[in-house]
Amino acid sequence: MVPDPKVAPGDRRGGSPESGDPGTLAEVERLLTAADYPQAVLVAFRRVMVDVQRAYGTRFPSHWTGRDVLAHGLRADSGNLRSLLLELYGLYEPVRFGPPSDPEAAVLRELVRRIYAETPIGRPAPPASARGATPTLWDPGRASRGPAALEEGPSW
Repeated sequence: MVPDPKVAPGDRRGGSPESGDPGTLAEVERLLTAADYPQAVLVAFRRVMVDVQRAYGTRFPSHWTGRDVLAHGLRADSGNLRSLLLELYGLYEPVRFGPPSDPEAAVLRELVRRIYAETPIGRPAPPASARGATPTLWDPGRASRGPAALEEGPSW
């Protein structure tokens, strides 16, 4: 899931700082309405992980799994993002790796809404020139540097 390069990062799916990311919320809602809970969870997790990278101007190594990001990628001062991502991963893990859990559509819907409403990932990223020494979520010494676009980790 590579962001559309023709659209500004905060607006690539119609997102705004006030409303979170209605594109992700709308897609999750569409999948839940179609009774496709497993796909809704997968889409939510993947989009959130891409948006975490965008919001903090960083990239997680491509070989990291979701568990690696949660274990090594989040700083202690990332506020409630850490706990919300842990909750989302709790829904994602059984869907991705089985056995599937009972669908928790209302829980997923509220969790995705909170992630985009209560954390920086629902806000547009500052321009690269304004970022300067913006702290990242993880140790950039472990990063593979370069201008490559944000994308899903192959292990997600």
